[in-house]
Amino acid sequence: MPVITKHVEIAAPASATFDYLSSYENVPDWMFGVTSFVPVGPVSRSTGDRFDAEMKLGPKALHSTVDIVEWVDGSVIALSSVKGFETSSRWVVTPVDDGHCVADVEFRYEFPGGFTGKALAKVVEPFINQGISVTDRTLRSRLESPRST
Repeated sequence: MPVITKHVEIAAPASATFDYLSSYENVPDWMFGVTSFVPVGPVSRSTGDRFDAEMKLGPKALHSTVDIVEWVDGSVIALSSVKGFETSSRWVVTPVDDGHCVADVEFRYEFPGGFTGKALAKVVEPFINQGISVTDRTLRSRLESPRST
């Protein structure tokens, strides 16, 4: 399973960063390619919350149902797919000082086997790498603007 890691330095407090990252309503605003991120059932902001997600990468729309599998209030959120496109991500927000933090992300994905999976990977993988850079810039832009803190 391919793994992409990223270390993002953000000029915003860790608490504001975690609140923004962990609010499902914000996900389509900052995560590259995500067009829909909708709760399945009540949202408790803890493990067990489930979401239906759609991501458009290049010409392909990918669907997943993901669960929050780890939650440490204020610092860690991890999601893992239970249906559809196989993916997982883990975000760790660490304060540097009162106005700065770092967000470390680990993103994993897997395409189905066989010819179909190989063809899908050829089409989508270039967009995944581009998407990580766009997500980094967008996230910092949203959090570092005066209106968001």
